[in-house]
Amino acid sequence: MELKLLGSAVAFRRAIRWLALSLVAIGLAGFVTFLYCEHQNSAEVAAPTLAEVRASFERASAWIEGNRDAILRENNSMLWLFVREAGRLSGDPQLAALASEYQAQSARGTISQFFFDPTGSEQIRGARIELSDDWQGYQRLFVYGATCNVPLRFDPDVVEMLSPSACDAGHAWLRNPWCRTHQLMGLRFVQKNHCEPDADTARTIEAAQAGILKELTWDYRVEDAYLQKVWTLIESGRRDQVKPVWVRRIIDAQQADGGWTGADIIASLPGGRAIFWEGGLHPRIGVRPESNFHATAQGLYLMALLLN
Repeated sequence: MELKLLGSAVAFRRAIRWLALSLVAIGLAGFVTFLYCEHQNSAEVAAPTLAEVRASFERASAWIEGNRDAILRENNSMLWLFVREAGRLSGDPQLAALASEYQAQSARGTISQFFFDPTGSEQIRGARIELSDDWQGYQRLFVYGATCNVPLRFDPDVVEMLSPSACDAGHAWLRNPWCRTHQLMGLRFVQKNHCEPDADTARTIEAAQAGILKELTWDYRVEDAYLQKVWTLIESGRRDQVKPVWVRRIIDAQQADGGWTGADIIASLPGGRAIFWEGGLHPRIGVRPESNFHATAQGLYLMALLLN
């Protein structure tokens, strides 16, 4: 009986030892992988040539045009603003016409019309704008920045998003990698329309930019938020601090059809499935993502910004 107990104890200790070694090996492998990915995200590489950027832009533009019927049903005014701006910057009449078609079809007569043109917003500056309860803080900031609406200025969510520390609490950017980029988009509306004192807005924008640069240093996943971080930095005046490797990785992530999926594929699986990053703290396993309007509109806009 004692020999059996002794044997069981030895086997148990051996199992614990193997388990500990396995966990150490997994942890070490994960750490080495992380270091490799970080190296890939910070490597010194030559900036993509103008010809490469133009080719990427033209492929993205072809994806937009090729999927016009489907994307015209996507009622996201900010994405259509990116398409319009890409058309304006590039002088592409097809993109401009497509964005105008969306505006006439879905934005005219709504609060979103002021995202495209602030003309007339002064008429509602003092009116109370009723927004749906499911509108998030950054969306409310967009509306405030586009209209300078006085009652909306005191919305608690808007007050929070106007603060330089809005995305600092508890490393919020890890859970929501779009936090600072959404804030920065709204602040650019505020800045262009002078809704707040210019010096205050400039300080908050600088804080958001600094946070995004820090995030790009550590977050190597080329997903939707990665594209958003790079183009918002360029659009807001920090082009000189965007590393060529970040742009290179975005161009490399462009799909054969000309679009972007907004996901960072880790590994392909049988049956058209994959392991991939798509925001959040954990990778997902699911159907391999396809190119979509959300990511592609931003990739298109990025390339248009780089061409100027």
